[in-house]
Amino acid sequence: MDLVDTIRAIETTELDRAAAAALFAEAIRAAGPYRWVGLYDVTPDEIAIITYSGPAPPAYPTFPVTKGLSGEAVRSRRTVVSNDVSRDTRYLTNLETTGSEMIVPILAPDGHVVGTIDVENDELDAFSDLDVDAVVACTEVVRERLFRS
Repeated sequence: MDLVDTIRAIETTELDRAAAAALFAEAIRAAGPYRWVGLYDVTPDEIAIITYSGPAPPAYPTFPVTKGLSGEAVRSRRTVVSNDVSRDTRYLTNLETTGSEMIVPILAPDGHVVGTIDVENDELDAFSDLDVDAVVACTEVVRERLFRS
C-alpha cells in the first residue's frame, strides 16, 4: 500500500479529528526517511500544532503566521524545502538537530492556506522531488478529513 492509499484508509475511519490527525502524521513519517512530522492549523494570525509524530514536541507549538519556513509556505501557497536549515534565515528551530525541513501547505478550495504538513529530517539534503510529490499528494485527503468547513 502506498502513502496515498494509507492516507485514504485513515480518511474513512470514524476517529475524531485529533486521532485521525495523529494517524496521518505517523503514516507520513513512516513513509520516508522522516524523523518528525507535524500537522498544523493556519489562521490569519498564527500557525498552531494539531499533532506530531516524532521524538519530541515542537519547540514552538504556536507562532505568528509570518515566521519560519511555514510562514513562507503560507505566504507563497507553495511547498518550501530547506535541505540545510542552518543556512536558511527563515528557519524557526523546531528540534535542535534538524538538518532539513519541508513545509507543504494545505489549500482550501478557494486557495487560502488552512493548514501545513511539516516534515523534518536530521540529515542535510534529505528531501528530493519524490519526497515533495509524495507529501503533496496527501494534502487533498488530509484537507477533506481535517479541515472541513
